[in-house]
Amino acid sequence: MTEKIAIQTKNISKRYVIGTKNSKPNTLAGEIINFISTPIRNFKKLRSLSNNTTDNTKTIWALQDIDLTINEKEIVGIIGSNGSGKSTLLKILSKITIPTTGEALINGKVGSLLEVGTGFHDELTGRENIFLNGTILGMNKKEVEENLDKIISFSGVSNFIDTPVKRYSNGMRVRLAFAVAAYLEPEILIIDEVLAVGDSSFQKQCLGKMDDVAKSGRTVLFVSHNMESIMTLCTRVIWIDEGKIIKDGDPVSVVNEYLETTNTISETNINLENINKRGGDGSIKFTNLTIMDKNQKEKTQFNIGDTLNLSISLKAIEKGLLNSNLTIKILIKNQNNTTVLSFNNESYNHFIKLDDKNNKIQFSIPKLPLGQGLYSISLEVWVNGGKADTVGDVGVFESTPGDFIGNGIPDQEHSLFHTNSVWS
Repeated sequence: MTEKIAIQTKNISKRYVIGTKNSKPNTLAGEIINFISTPIRNFKKLRSLSNNTTDNTKTIWALQDIDLTINEKEIVGIIGSNGSGKSTLLKILSKITIPTTGEALINGKVGSLLEVGTGFHDELTGRENIFLNGTILGMNKKEVEENLDKIISFSGVSNFIDTPVKRYSNGMRVRLAFAVAAYLEPEILIIDEVLAVGDSSFQKQCLGKMDDVAKSGRTVLFVSHNMESIMTLCTRVIWIDEGKIIKDGDPVSVVNEYLETTNTISETNINLENINKRGGDGSIKFTNLTIMDKNQKEKTQFNIGDTLNLSISLKAIEKGLLNSNLTIKILIKNQNNTTVLSFNNESYNHFIKLDDKNNKIQFSIPKLPLGQGLYSISLEVWVNGGKADTVGDVGVFESTPGDFIGNGIPDQEHSLFHTNSVWS
């Protein structure tokens, strides 16, 4: 018996234009000229997305020549680092965005959960949004009503179902969104990192429901950084990196090969200038990251409670930004790609000005509170309210058992975090 195709893509590529920072006009004449020229600039940007001609506009290819065939009833996991193109692919398959080149053929109704509360109208109640999403999926009122009680019960927000969703927390929104996507019975269910939000019991509910959906004969596409869930749930895994398919096959072998490339301890002194996967408008650029201990000795393995020092260098690409105030953000993520620590200089009343010399920032965590495991470092720099540069997962360090409390006894418990406590 020939398997029926649910999704097929042919040479899909997606290109985005990266805008450049324009200086803000400070005269009436400048404002008038900027107002007149804005439609022309926007037209040029739109035209550049629909053809392959090049101009001075900087572009990035989020996907390149993606050919996929996914059959009905398959449970497909999609993995890859941040910025690899996973979410872009799901948005194309969900018809939220269109490819620059190529085409996607979808056989069946698609239910997607790509971001917290995607498709919800903030002013409508939870109940009204259930009916709205059902209509979008092509269902009539009776079909939605048949599943209404199950959706409300699964979501756990029954006490707030007649409250506008703008008053929902992120957890409540994602619970309701997942319940709607799963219970309104689309033939193809597309889910992007739903397990990043919610407690462990809700995550188990989600996994169980996705398993039920798959067993009922529907097709599931599932993006997650939780490799255990990917291997447990999926019958096939696709690994995407820099917009291209690296591996497509058995979940265990693909995940293990992926982890071998990501779970290695990085260098201690990392040249950031040649990194291609970057965000921001490019007006400032990170150039170097050094990972060190309390004695300024380079290392990537720290005991719990040790001092972790970072030295971060950057340079101005646009000289007009010299003497501007900078916001440096440092994000530390665990192996599930969850941000566990986030810092920025302004929160600590430390102000940084950009100059034309060597811009080097020193950062320190005096007492590392993270439990055992591998962690990655991502960097962002903002200037005048705009994001200038981002580099993700550029350094990796390991946290090993150590004496966080300071009583001479290394803590062997597998806690996620450590902190001081007072007993009486």
